[in-house]
Amino acid sequence: MKIVNKSKQVAILREGTYDNATVSSVTPKPSETKPKTIVLGFKVDGYDKEIIKENGASFAADSPLRSDAETILGRRLNQQEDENGLELNVLIGKKCQIVVFHKSGSGGRPKPAVSLLLPAKEEAKAEEKVEETKAS
Repeated sequence: MKIVNKSKQVAILREGTYDNATVSSVTPKPSETKPKTIVLGFKVDGYDKEIIKENGASFAADSPLRSDAETILGRRLNQQEDENGLELNVLIGKKCQIVVFHKSGSGGRPKPAVSLLLPAKEEAKAEEKVEETKAS
């Protein structure tokens, strides 16, 4: 007996570290009226879909969201940002490295998600500075 898969195969991003990820969105979780979760979206070259990482909305000193923001910025927050907060939209367009894993999505299908952020490699930082200069 021959069994044929009739469902369309969707390419899923492989698990691993991706060196040239770009922050594509920073939004509160849509299902929450008072956001308790902030969703960071990332784009990777060669993959059309956004890969996300969810963090609690806390920006306390050792919170994951603050740590991720500092990793993306490539620096610690300055005193003014620490006291007044940081406009998270400044992260959009910034480069970093991401570690992708698979979690169960709807129907139990694997879905890529970000488990860890790492600082951008030096080449990505240089490329980002060139793009910022062009925009000015």
